[in-house]
Amino acid sequence: MAIKAKRTPKPADMSTDALKMLWYARLHPNLKSKWIVLIVFVNVFLSFLIIVLAVKGITLSYNDDLFFMSECLQSCILLTHTSVKLVIMHSNKRDLARLIEKKSKFWQVVDFKDTPLYPQCLIIATFVKKIIRFYFFTAMSAGIFFDLQPLTTGFLPTGCYVPQGWYNFLKVMMWYMSCVVLFSVQGTDCFFCSLASSLTVQFKLLAYKFKNLTIPSSNDENTGENLIWSELQKLIDYHNYLLSYCEELNVVFRGVFLLQFGISIASASLSVFIFMQPGDWTNRIKFLLYFAAIIVETGFYCVPLEFAMNIAQQIDDAVYDSNWYNIDGVQLKKSLGVIINRAQKPVIFSAYGMINMNLRTYILICKTVFSFYTYLNSAQKLSVK
Repeated sequence: MAIKAKRTPKPADMSTDALKMLWYARLHPNLKSKWIVLIVFVNVFLSFLIIVLAVKGITLSYNDDLFFMSECLQSCILLTHTSVKLVIMHSNKRDLARLIEKKSKFWQVVDFKDTPLYPQCLIIATFVKKIIRFYFFTAMSAGIFFDLQPLTTGFLPTGCYVPQGWYNFLKVMMWYMSCVVLFSVQGTDCFFCSLASSLTVQFKLLAYKFKNLTIPSSNDENTGENLIWSELQKLIDYHNYLLSYCEELNVVFRGVFLLQFGISIASASLSVFIFMQPGDWTNRIKFLLYFAAIIVETGFYCVPLEFAMNIAQQIDDAVYDSNWYNIDGVQLKKSLGVIINRAQKPVIFSAYGMINMNLRTYILICKTVFSFYTYLNSAQKLSVK
């Protein structure tokens, strides 16, 4: 009886699920339809309509109902978040399509299946896929919780002023917009996370290649150069390719970075403040969900970038571990020295140069949220006195 060889598992494409979400939101970079512009316009218009009604609700309830006013403010934040991401993703469709095309030229992890690095890359790909799916289904569950409110409590999914006779219209519109928020916002977050995680894997593969670069021992300078120059040139070109990809990724998403930074502080600060106020637990749980959602969402940008930047900076250690200083060829030594110097320069992702997106910024956001909560709480106590 023949024994079948055990199949080597292949890493799944981390962007598959995120691209499906963007397809449902009509934001997939390769989706071509004459109706897409109209759909994006309608979604932005409906977001703007809810924002206007929410602002009206804030002005009417400012001195009477803290919870309703805060819920209206969260509606403004949520729909501003959604509409701006819609515009950014739609206006950058060509650049996003180019990023997907360039990503298709990344090294295939399966080509490294005989190396000790392969299981690590497999774990990263599997973990990111699971996190993306868990994030999506958790967000969908939270959306269902909000959408059931008209049926259970009689309130709209999110707070805003309701003109006479508009309740049913707003209810249906918000049910539709919850789908838009789910697929566009979560789709954008997951897509970026998958791209940043792919960069982490590629930098790990490149570091492995540099570290295991064969340095022949030869007294003939020309022989040593001829044996490794071709391979070295490919590695240098690929390093430049990954660095240029990082630059393009930063240009496309820098607007999203700035939006995410501002929205996360505003939404999370308000959510913590309202959650700590005495009142009905139904309202407080809603704000707890707002807080958890925005903190997790911001983590989808800062955490993967932190890993990618750290691995990118390890290229210089990998080159040095290849015993490059044993090469007799002067030109090869210079080339490897240039790579070491370049790898020591940090890869930076920032919002127009104002805010660097990394783990330090993520921690700063969390600290700022609770500092702002302390300020709001103190201001409220002073106003009561």
